[in-house]
Amino acid sequence: MVRVRPRDTYGVIAAGGTLGILIPPSGPMILYAIVSDASIGALFLAGVIPGLIIATIFAIFSWVQANAHGQTQKQPWVGGAEVRRAIRKSIWALLMPPVIMGGIYLGVFTATEAAAIGAAYAVAVALIAYRNLSARDLWDCLWETMRTTAMLFMIIAAAAIFGHAITLIRLPAQIVEAVTALGLNQTAFILLVMMAIFVLGMFLETIAIILITTPIILPSLIALDINPIWYGVMLMINLELALITPPVGMNLFVIKGITGAPLSQIMHGAAPYVLLLMLGLVLIWAFPALSLWLPTLAGFGRF
Repeated sequence: MVRVRPRDTYGVIAAGGTLGILIPPSGPMILYAIVSDASIGALFLAGVIPGLIIATIFAIFSWVQANAHGQTQKQPWVGGAEVRRAIRKSIWALLMPPVIMGGIYLGVFTATEAAAIGAAYAVAVALIAYRNLSARDLWDCLWETMRTTAMLFMIIAAAAIFGHAITLIRLPAQIVEAVTALGLNQTAFILLVMMAIFVLGMFLETIAIILITTPIILPSLIALDINPIWYGVMLMINLELALITPPVGMNLFVIKGITGAPLSQIMHGAAPYVLLLMLGLVLIWAFPALSLWLPTLAGFGRF
């Protein structure tokens, strides 16, 4: 058996866990769409290609890293029967993304309703198909969901108060006036905003960042004719960075809690993926079509 360095394992898991923000269906995308009044469908489509590109970059780096340290080994073909057995065993779980995405794009249910459909589907599959969810497990899930929901509503309530306050003091309008007075173009403005959000991501939760920054930034996006879907995808990638950058990188602490490994070792493993996510962010900034082609193809227009 080939032994993989623990820090490499921690790094790829921490980074791979961030992709859920970008690849639909994504909770942060839905929240951004609600706050910015952007199309949820357009945002979901816009995240597909960037998500696949970043996932491919991660996979290539992980493979190169493993080869460089002699951690790869050619495995024998398991055979068609084993593949079919694995597919049969996992078919109900594999059907979940098509059910959710198909329902959204066919107009069967809204993106918000899709969250409830997805949760109900997952519970039904665990109870009926796999039979690995006990009554105690179900209660623990419900309790944790209630705690998380309460936390989110507290954040949303605080953000609503904050939003009302910044409207009263005309902060968004003043920022637009400052941007105009400074003569900032799209490139300079996006650069400044992305740098600011990267710093905020080191200290704040992703939901708080969306709720606090979007009402402030949106008027300037409109004034500079910056596509809110394109900006939204870059925002999601920046929020991915927030999950693996200290001192408040959520994924880093989750892995520490599960494995008990030193935080420094986990951070060391995740560090290369921070640079790779930055590369992905630069690619989406340099080539907007990577995020806008699918929504345009689907007929979302200016979103």
